[in-house]
Amino acid sequence: MTVTILAVLFILVVLAIALGGFKLIIKQGKSPQEMNKEPCSLCRQSFLKSQLVERQVGDSRLYYFCASCILELHQRLTKLN
Repeated sequence: MTVTILAVLFILVVLAIALGGFKLIIKQGKSPQEMNKEPCSLCRQSFLKSQLVERQVGDSRLYYFCASCILELHQRLTKLN
């Protein structure tokens, strides 16, 4: 009888720990708005993907550029000419 009570208590403790772990994982998940953000490849500021220009290099590497970095690069390049 005591073995069954201990076994049930052990199972309850394991379930409580598992549920607590799942709650922590769920809390640390990104919100949909955070998932739609990327950092600029130059200034590293975070922007919505719709505000960035995306360029792919090779098969898998993606670079994102914000408007201010693009304008700064354009100004630098026009000063060289």
